[in-house]
Amino acid sequence: MKAYERENYLPNISLSDLLNEVMYGGYYAALGSPLLILSVSIILNTKCDIQIMAISYLLPLIVYSYDYYKDLKKDNAVVSERTAFLSEKSKKYPLILTSYILTLIFLLFLFSNLKLTLFIIGLIVSGILYTTAFKGVTKKIPFFKNIYTAITWAMGGTFFLIFYYSMGITTPFLLIFLVIFIRILINIIFFDLKDIDSDRKEGLKTLPAILGKKKSINFLHLLNMFSFLPILFGVYVGWIPNFALALLIFFFYVFYYIQKSKNLEGDNLHRISHTMADSEFVMWPVVLILAKLLIPV
Repeated sequence: MKAYERENYLPNISLSDLLNEVMYGGYYAALGSPLLILSVSIILNTKCDIQIMAISYLLPLIVYSYDYYKDLKKDNAVVSERTAFLSEKSKKYPLILTSYILTLIFLLFLFSNLKLTLFIIGLIVSGILYTTAFKGVTKKIPFFKNIYTAITWAMGGTFFLIFYYSMGITTPFLLIFLVIFIRILINIIFFDLKDIDSDRKEGLKTLPAILGKKKSINFLHLLNMFSFLPILFGVYVGWIPNFALALLIFFFYVFYYIQKSKNLEGDNLHRISHTMADSEFVMWPVVLILAKLLIPV
């Protein structure tokens, strides 16, 4: 085959297209779940097999993908860049989602147990129920979306270990869960900053829609300030190892991007959500592993 024929034969995929696929397709955001599980296992010094991480990765990928494509019309008025990218793939979406689901079923059949399978089904149903049924509740109960979503994803990022290895729920585990819940709540509220106008039009009582951008940012700073208190307490009484204190570095990380968001709108605000905000949990295990090597237990 001649050189020019090979060039025409190969698909024309740019680096920009690849990055958009990773970010807007949910692939990067979904990394948070398995890497949170890995982080919990590092802190508690427990096992964490590759199969449980693969299963926990597919779970948010399914829910994110379903939510992204279902909300295309809403996003069109908010984030034109993401909407344009997803709209081009809309015809392939049923096939993509089906492939995720079939892969998850295959992995559950090979590696899961009954308790974990039922837990995962519950998480998937709760995620889909929000987009199909529970949004009406958000119009009546303030902050329902923020709390409901944070609890769902915090459980997905922690309880996998409990069900997969048949572990007991200990006080250190609950302290770590509380930290993860608050950190995810910060992430979710931050993501809702870009949707203030559309959420208000729909009558959704998210925290940013009620308080506005400025007051929501102040509230996020407050949450960020108190979010690591359970770890500080756990280290003080000896329930959590000293190296877990390294996670305090993310106070400054989140403080920075929250401050940066004050002057951002539209695509720019959405872009920082899908890069800096989603990157926190991806970096947790890296920081913990380095700290475990350097800080005495």
